[in-house]
Amino acid sequence: MRALFTRLATLLGRWPIALAVVALLAIVVLLPGLAATGFWEPQERQLVDRIAPRDKLAAQRAADEAKAKTAAVAARAAAVEQAKKAGKPLPPPAEETCPKQAPEDTVARTLTTRVPALGRDLVDDSDAGRRLPIALMGILTVLAAAGIAMRTLGARAGIVTAIVLLSFPLLVLQSRMITTEIGTACGATLIVYGLVALGRGRGALGIVEAVVALAALAGGCVLGFVGGGLLLGAIVPIGAFAAAGALGVPVVRSIIHRDRAAIVEDVKALLATLLAIGAIALLAYSIYELRRPYPGMLPPGRSIVGHVVAPTGCWSTLLGGLWKPEDDLRIIYDSTFEQIAYGTFPWGILAPIAMAGLLRAPDARHRRLGVLALAWAGAAWIAGEVFQRKVGFTVFAGFPPMAIAIGGWLDLVMTRPSTDGASEPPPIGPMLLIATFVGLAVLDLGKDLQSFTEHLTSILVGSDAIAYPTQSRLAFLPTRVWILLLGLAVAIAFAIAIVAKRRSKLAARATAAMLAATVIVAAFWSYAWLPALGVNLSSKTMFDTWQDLHHAGDQLVVMGDLGDAPFDYADSKFEKVDARDQIVAALGRPNRVFAIAPQTELCTLHREIGGKPYYVLDDRNTRSILLSNKLDGAEDHNPLATAIVHTEPKAIPQRPKGAVIWDKKIQLLGWDIPKTVSRGAKFDVVLYYKIIAPVGGTWTTLMHFDGPVRFSGDHKPINDRCPTSTWQPGDYIVDTFTVTAGGATFAPGPYELWIGFFTGTSPNFKNMTVTDAPADMRDPVDRVKIMSVTLD
Repeated sequence: MRALFTRLATLLGRWPIALAVVALLAIVVLLPGLAATGFWEPQERQLVDRIAPRDKLAAQRAADEAKAKTAAVAARAAAVEQAKKAGKPLPPPAEETCPKQAPEDTVARTLTTRVPALGRDLVDDSDAGRRLPIALMGILTVLAAAGIAMRTLGARAGIVTAIVLLSFPLLVLQSRMITTEIGTACGATLIVYGLVALGRGRGALGIVEAVVALAALAGGCVLGFVGGGLLLGAIVPIGAFAAAGALGVPVVRSIIHRDRAAIVEDVKALLATLLAIGAIALLAYSIYELRRPYPGMLPPGRSIVGHVVAPTGCWSTLLGGLWKPEDDLRIIYDSTFEQIAYGTFPWGILAPIAMAGLLRAPDARHRRLGVLALAWAGAAWIAGEVFQRKVGFTVFAGFPPMAIAIGGWLDLVMTRPSTDGASEPPPIGPMLLIATFVGLAVLDLGKDLQSFTEHLTSILVGSDAIAYPTQSRLAFLPTRVWILLLGLAVAIAFAIAIVAKRRSKLAARATAAMLAATVIVAAFWSYAWLPALGVNLSSKTMFDTWQDLHHAGDQLVVMGDLGDAPFDYADSKFEKVDARDQIVAALGRPNRVFAIAPQTELCTLHREIGGKPYYVLDDRNTRSILLSNKLDGAEDHNPLATAIVHTEPKAIPQRPKGAVIWDKKIQLLGWDIPKTVSRGAKFDVVLYYKIIAPVGGTWTTLMHFDGPVRFSGDHKPINDRCPTSTWQPGDYIVDTFTVTAGGATFAPGPYELWIGFFTGTSPNFKNMTVTDAPADMRDPVDRVKIMSVTLD
């Protein structure tokens, strides 16, 4: 076995084989199954619709644009006429002097729309066709990052870098989703690779390598500019390379010492410095101007010779955005940290340690890579923070240097002999400290992602705009739990690998397990996370259900804003409706009808359909629901079929001894609750209500189990599917939910159960008034005691 590992390590140490392994890994992780997951809605769907509008949706958009242009022309004409009457100079056309939005011919930061359109035109007008160019840019990013590590440290470092980079959600998600800025990261990585590789080889091979480096440099500049604009896509990587090379200043010393290799590196750094300075000057010229100060100027500036340098407030074709005169105070200067932490989970936490380790390494190659990675990641962070505060949202593009630093440091610590020739591994103390830190950090971040999963689902659009669908499950666990488990698997294997002796069998096996677990994490984002969440966040799965169930002659009626999804995922004509009563009428037809409606309409539809049969065939989508008037062997998933009924439920197990009514609107009919439960156990509770009058407002069910201490069963009725504001006379509510019986430390014995309704938040709670109840069942704060539950 050890001989096999040695042979494998030797093979992977050869760069052609290592490059092939990196390419294979990137292709396997990023390329297959591009059509398996539909476009997330609404963000991805809206972007795709703008790229490929169709039919009346396109006509509507064109009409809206024409209307806006007509309004602008009318406003311009009115301003000109007013100026003529007042005898004032005519106002200049706003679009010509100071555009406030992207011109039609703009190039910077347009890759997000250009690449999917290119895939549609060159490959196929499908989900996979639109995503293919994006996935290819992700593969190119991995190859370029691995190439930087290979060029600097060797083949094995490149493989480790690729594996680490592929485990980053920022890389995988951007390589497989339309809402991506992968072009910025890809362009920057190609630029850095081109600068690193240029001038390294000699002879015929050196000429080939120079051609490849120049092609990478040119392609990177184009991708970087189109993807991120001049600031994020070009100044960051070029400036970072210049900073890592001390701005080319050491070139004089290198010439004196006649060190050819050093001269080449210093000259490249000097040229990068000049390019960066020129790019910064051009960018500043496009967003700032010299003007006379005026009262209330934002930001206030100090005048020089009667003038101040102030932002123009116009669209910059080099920046790819509008540089705001004032800062966006909602963005703090560490706002990108969460994006970095969650977007590089689980390995990103090691990046600062890896950079520090490389910077203090005895070998100059490691130090050079450490300086480059630190300068690149730091510049990307600073530029990203400034961009978000002054322009708008952007995705952090400095994750490739983090992976490069981690890959180089892991290769240094785990696979190479000591630099002084000794056979002893590094002291166990520092390694144990690093292992403990990484393990605790991964545990903490993984735990945070259980409560704040929106940070990850919204990482490409910002502002926690995409709520995590809590119903999502993968195999036997909630989907988000797998993030924590896989992250801990990587952290544990890493801890064992760096603490164990470098040449021991345990260290070798732990290293192999660590890399294998990292590959599994990479595959998880592509093959598990995206498809699992796509079930709830894309309407594709809902249309797949319709495809499986419908037959010739069945009709499909669509209500709500689904964009072009019906054109993409339905293989026959559909009827577009705008009102709820049209859905009700369609479901009343004698033939089989399928209807898609917003989830928010289900409660009202349930009431308006009344006692007529209807069925929910797919309720997994967070925005829409698939209904039908005939079941025909399918399964009904209607959550309201037994929760809101129109006749009084029979065989209610327990009833109050007198009328219990809140606010003359809600009457308690009874309940089904066990009288004895085990401490810490979960048990089901059912409450039965009759609605006497429209309830109005949004109330939460109050449920207090009062004993030596209190445990609570407060909850939104009917799992928050139909708020109390939708409850109407004639409704019978069957509210079923689960309560946890305190904890193992709770004292055994009886706990009195009080129920009611409340609204507001602490400390401004308001309970719904109890208007009728036996005196011994009520208390002064409008709670009703219905029974005692014994904890054993």
